[in-house]
Amino acid sequence: MNEPLLDQARPDAALFIDWDNLKVGLKDISRQPNVSSLLDAVNQRGRVVIARAYADWQQRANAFDPPNLYAAGIEPVYVPVRMHSGRTLKNSADVKLAVDCIDFLNTAPHLKTFFLVSGDSDLVHLVNFLRARGKRVVVVAVSHTLSQVLADNLDELLIYDVDIDPARQPEPISQNGRKPKHESEPPSEPENPQLDAAFEALSNLLRHRSNRVGSLFSWIGIQLGRRGLDHRVLGFERFKDFMQEAEKRGYVRILTKGLQDWAYLPEQYEQMTETELAAEEEETDEGTDDLQPTVAVSALDEDGQTHFMRYLVELEERSEYLIPPYIVTHLVRDSVLPSLSQSQLRSLVRDAMNDEILIASTHTVPHRSTGKPYHLRTIKVNDDHPLVTALTGKTPADSAVQAGQK
Repeated sequence: MNEPLLDQARPDAALFIDWDNLKVGLKDISRQPNVSSLLDAVNQRGRVVIARAYADWQQRANAFDPPNLYAAGIEPVYVPVRMHSGRTLKNSADVKLAVDCIDFLNTAPHLKTFFLVSGDSDLVHLVNFLRARGKRVVVVAVSHTLSQVLADNLDELLIYDVDIDPARQPEPISQNGRKPKHESEPPSEPENPQLDAAFEALSNLLRHRSNRVGSLFSWIGIQLGRRGLDHRVLGFERFKDFMQEAEKRGYVRILTKGLQDWAYLPEQYEQMTETELAAEEEETDEGTDDLQPTVAVSALDEDGQTHFMRYLVELEERSEYLIPPYIVTHLVRDSVLPSLSQSQLRSLVRDAMNDEILIASTHTVPHRSTGKPYHLRTIKVNDDHPLVTALTGKTPADSAVQAGQK
């Protein structure tokens, strides 16, 4: 693999993503696209001034991605799939992608590097065409979707699940959001004053920001860069490696939502439910419900719907009671649907309530001020809802018997 280019040597570049090729390829290995990791890798190799993703955004699997791609600086381009006898055939995203590349080749001569995110062998003709005209071509592909014909005709190849966003074993985290330390264990890392100073700068940056909902990796990277901190000088190939080391040492917690990575201070992480409650109250007070994204449970694809329903049932089993902010917080913390943003998850929980998947309930708790018993308005999973019974196998009669035994 070629070494990433230094900032002063980065040429102008364009990023073109065959979204279905990437998303389906990752789904096969139980992963989802992480735009933060992708942009981190390509921005090290070029100054990305054009970024586009191609897909049929009306398909259930992609329907909620466009707002999050826009938020990440990537333009979603609509390419309808071809249908035959009610069956979905291969879409023409690669054709539209190739046409756009040739268009920019002629209209934007300052572009020196073309990043193509796809493993499709059909792109080999485009790759050859671009290289013959003096352009550097870098392909990003999921390992098992990569065509060998395509791999043999490149300037650089990045395997998504190896070079961009390799699978990572989670570090054990204590209740206060920090990795537990054992006095008898020697320090696993040698002392590095420069690295310690960088982590302290990271903590101070997040601590003095008024943002209550965490900070995007992209914003953090820019702010640290302005302070003269470069993760590569500190020995990290990727900015995400630097952030993961900060998490390992207990400085931050990392969560993925809306296709991007966010960092929270440990105390912010612990206060997420309270923060979510405040955000929900603000929406209600300001009357902005109509402006919020609408995400319906029925609009999730089959896997997403099953995953969401199973999580609600499991969360109820391990929780004293449920309220909407608590559910949203744990959906984010546990990366249940990482392609959805926090506001989209909020909308999803609202829809579950409107559809009576979640129904009203009460729970007795001591009042914060007086200590007297207080009936808190809560919600619970509706065991009689068809989506719930399909998951649990319980009939309404079973639910009635179980309720009578409590």
